[in-house]
Amino acid sequence: MPYIHVSTDAALDQKQKSDLKAMLGQTIELLPGKSEAVLMLRIDEQTQMYFKGEKGNCAILAVHLYKESPHEAKKVYAKQVLKQFCELTKLPAERVFMNFTEHNDWAGNGALIER
Repeated sequence: MPYIHVSTDAALDQKQKSDLKAMLGQTIELLPGKSEAVLMLRIDEQTQMYFKGEKGNCAILAVHLYKESPHEAKKVYAKQVLKQFCELTKLPAERVFMNFTEHNDWAGNGALIER
C-alpha cells in the first residue's frame, strides 16, 4: 500500500484537489507493483509552511512505499508527478519537493504483512 502525504500552504479548490487525486492515482502505477486500488492519500492545504526562512508558496510530497522500488522508476515517477503537481497548483518548481520512504515492514487489516 503506498501512502502519499501532500503538504502545501496553497489554497486548493475542489477541482484542483480532485485533479490532484486523479493524477496521483494514475502516476503511482509508474512504480512497479503499485496501484491506485491500494493508494492512501492525504492532502493538507493552507498549512503554515516556511522555506528558506520565508513564508510559504511551497509544498512537499512524502511518498511512503512498502518495500523498495527501483531507483529508475522513482526518477521517472518524481519527474512526472512534480511537473504535473506544479501545473495543477501553480506553485514554482523550485519550491516543490518530494521524498521517498521505503518500509520493509507494513501492517494493515489487523496484522503485519508477511514477506
